[in-house]
Amino acid sequence: MAVLAVLAWPDRPVSAQTLAVDTAGEALKIRVVGFSFLKGEPIARLKDGRSVRVELAAMVLPGAGRPAVATARRIFALSYDLWEERFAVTMAGPRSQSVSHLALAAVEAWCIQQLALPLTALSRDAPFWVRLEYRILDGDAAPDAPDSGYTLQALIDLLSRRRRTASASQALEAGPFRAPRGSSAPR
Repeated sequence: MAVLAVLAWPDRPVSAQTLAVDTAGEALKIRVVGFSFLKGEPIARLKDGRSVRVELAAMVLPGAGRPAVATARRIFALSYDLWEERFAVTMAGPRSQSVSHLALAAVEAWCIQQLALPLTALSRDAPFWVRLEYRILDGDAAPDAPDSGYTLQALIDLLSRRRRTASASQALEAGPFRAPRGSSAPR
């Protein structure tokens, strides 16, 4: 695996969140430090014994703020073991995978590692940016799912006429990066 260097803009403020990219075979993988998608209300829900679904998306952009040329999008179902105080996560879809007994940081890192982008989407000569987005999927579970709204909290919310919170989302964009010299990215 070759590590790609981030080119820094002198007028750009330094962020506590660091996004880096690596290559693994024919895929571009993302690593992030200081970026958390499990905080606040989603953590409270997990520690209350309820599951949380989150959608993560990684995108390759030809420039800052430009439309994506390649996207990897996955949905994860997370749960928390109240006795062991560890998290479990299952990636939804045809390639369903699960891991368990993980600390919070390890769950977030595992989810981000599942977002592989094809190297063929990169130009060998042009710089590119990477955008990582997440969205907490609240209230759009399948009707027969155990956390579909038939909970004591949902009944309290209904009777007190509380509004359901909107899906939380956040994004992190970094760049410019360059494709590694030995990659199979097209010219």
